[in-house]
Order: sequence, then structure tokens, then C-alpha cells
Amino acid sequence: MAMVAAASVGGVAHYRSAKSASAKEVAAKARPAMAAELARAQEGFVLIAGDSHAAALHLPCDSVNVAVGGLKAHEVRAHLAQLPMPVEPSAVLLVVGTNDVLRKQSPLERVDDWVSAVRQVVGRFRKVVVTAIPPVGEELAAIFDPDAILVYSHRLDHLCSGGGCVYADPWNALRSRLFGQARPGALVDGLHVADHTAAVQELADVLCRDQAQRADGVETVKVD
Repeated sequence: MAMVAAASVGGVAHYRSAKSASAKEVAAKARPAMAAELARAQEGFVLIAGDSHAAALHLPCDSVNVAVGGLKAHEVRAHLAQLPMPVEPSAVLLVVGTNDVLRKQSPLERVDDWVSAVRQVVGRFRKVVVTAIPPVGEELAAIFDPDAILVYSHRLDHLCSGGGCVYADPWNALRSRLFGQARPGALVDGLHVADHTAAVQELADVLCRDQAQRADGVETVKVD
């Protein structure tokens, strides 16, 4: 059974009114509850971190979801640094990047800084699955940069190819012929995934495997 302590606040800053709490403020308020979930976590649990795409994911194995809608990569890094983890997760699922590719932020000029923030998160844990950035709807292409989604995702793939993380694209079926743009009907609001079933299954095959092996009494033995 998954333990969920997610603080999804409706996505990104674009969808908040000027008087709404920022993603960082929501994260700060949610941290005590998240810390309590982490204190109860059992050995072998999976940690889910990132933005609203991560907050919407519920794996079919023991997990704690500390994702917060609206967070950028450097904010996810800071958020995780402030969460105590008495038990190290067996794996971490990281979904981040949508809030970093807003056109007003000139994302193609900030790629290296973004990758650096992701690398620091990856370096904290022994096993991390990092997903490509999900596509956005054509109607939001003036706000989010589909080209940046492609560039950022390719940089993630390159980062993981050097070891330290596993790159996955569970959103591939949602993409149109343009990597950063969704096919019609794939999203509910031009931004968030309508059906997570296939994505969750693909991610669970990687992230929940260790728990399934322990449940079946299978041990992984390292041979020198």
C-alpha cells in the first residue's frame, strides 16, 4: 500500500492567482506531514519527488510521495534537503522540469543550471529513476516551450547514460510527432495527464521490482 503525502497544488504558477501561496510556501507547510510519513516508512520503500506530475503518481508498492505541484528543479532539491529520511529509500522516482520550461524564464538559456540541480538530487540517492518531461498541449505552447522539453529531456538522458540514474519516458504514448507537444486528448487541461495507468505500470516494473522480489523471498546476491 502506498503512503501518500503529496501536496499537489494544481500544477504550475501560471494557474495560481496573485494571492495564492507559492509552491515553495505549500512545500514548507506540507513538510511536517511528509516528515511524519517518512518516519513511518519501512525499509525498501520508494520515494516519489518532483512537481504535480509526480504528485499524481501512485505506485502499486510501498512509497512515500513528497512531490509538490509547481516546484522547479532547484526547489525540489531544496525541499528534499529539508526532509529527514531515517530510512534510505530503495529507489527514488524524480519527475521535474515542466515548471522550468516556461517561456518567460528563457529555458534554453538555463539548461546547464537546471541539469546541475537535477544532478545534485540524483547524487543524494543510490537508485534514481528520472523521467523525461511530459509533453504540453498545443494550446499552451505559447506559455511552455515544447523545444525546451525536448532539449531538457535529452540532457536528462545524457546525464543518466553516465551512470547514477535511470532515464525513462513513460509519457511517450502521449506525445505527438513533436516530442514536447501532446497528442489530442492525452491531457485534461493542456498540461496534466488524463490517464496515468500506462505510465504507472511502466514505472512500477522498474521501481517496485525489489519489493516484489523480497515478498517472494528472492534475494539479489552480488558475486565477485
